[in-house]
Amino acid sequence: PSHPKLLDWLASELVSSGWSLKRIHRQILTSRTWRQSSLPRKEALAVDGASRLLWRFPPRRLEAEPIRDNILRAAGTLDSRMGGPGFSGFEVEAENVRHYHPKMKYGPSDWRRMLYMTKVRQEREATFGVFDCPDFNQTVPNRSRSTTPLQSLSLLNSPFVLQQAGLLAKRLRREAGTDPVAQVTRAWRLALGREPTRGERTDACRLVAEQSLEALCRALFNANEFLFLP
Repeated sequence: PSHPKLLDWLASELVSSGWSLKRIHRQILTSRTWRQSSLPRKEALAVDGASRLLWRFPPRRLEAEPIRDNILRAAGTLDSRMGGPGFSGFEVEAENVRHYHPKMKYGPSDWRRMLYMTKVRQEREATFGVFDCPDFNQTVPNRSRSTTPLQSLSLLNSPFVLQQAGLLAKRLRREAGTDPVAQVTRAWRLALGREPTRGERTDACRLVAEQSLEALCRALFNANEFLFLP
């Protein structure tokens, strides 16, 4: 542990509070340490580049499930119904054995939360399997967290992301009209939960003019701010 005395103190607080986990959670979540910004400081990075000493919140990438769910949520296609049968990320070819091929087309039945995706042993979902989803043939106590070129390539080129980028663009045209500034502002609100800065708005409008609104939506799905907890 990086802070054994802190762990001992929290343990004693848990006992003295009558084993109230709610009280311990409140103490942690309202503490100044927990609420720190992720902004780095040069002098602190030189001492503790891994943020092990809790001087800032280290940014970390979202797992595969919330990335996919957030893409659907931004595009306005997320089916948030709870329960019921799941959906498959594969096309199944029935022969002597079942062969699983990545889907190339997706419909509303595939737009549920990734929690409801049917797991296939020894097969990884084509787009989000590269985001450290464990092999479904085994169990692991913790997921690894990696950053690889395949992740970026999947989010840039997969049929699923291209489809959802197009659907987000349709949503922007429907909700913001034909004004590029209004479209960009709405896109930032939906994807990143904030207003764009003046520079971001200028660059985004230029991208829309030179490429397309779909290209902007695709870029937002690949932005660090969309994929990481800041």
